[in-house]
Amino acid sequence: MSATHALELRVVSVDDVVEVVPYVDGRSLVALVGAVESAHGYTPAGGYGGVVPALFRYGPAEHQWYGLGHGPSGGRAWVLACDCHEAGCWPFEVTVRADERTVRWEDPTQPYRPEWDYSSLGTLTFDRARYDEAVARVTHLFR
Repeated sequence: MSATHALELRVVSVDDVVEVVPYVDGRSLVALVGAVESAHGYTPAGGYGGVVPALFRYGPAEHQWYGLGHGPSGGRAWVLACDCHEAGCWPFEVTVRADERTVRWEDPTQPYRPEWDYSSLGTLTFDRARYDEAVARVTHLFR
């Protein structure tokens, strides 16, 4: 993947539940993470869906997507939830670091399997202005 990535936060309906699914350079993060887990032979591999703002109090979108929400602490954010729609069941999280020009997703982790290796995803770096625009498009879904 290139040095600077494009983030899109797509609003999708799964089982009549509204999810926000991150897409990186046009590819679903659900698929990207699932592919890494499958390649390593991890069990279960995948099992993720988008975050569901209506079922978990993430806080405002501008907090959630910058690691300041009501999920994990320490600048971390749940960027995927379990495919059952429950955020805490099988989340996927990253450390979010931001400056004036970029937002970076670092240290991707499956918190229930901290030994799993996601280093092949690398650090995902996004242009700050475009990241802010992506977050602004889903602000109405978060409280």
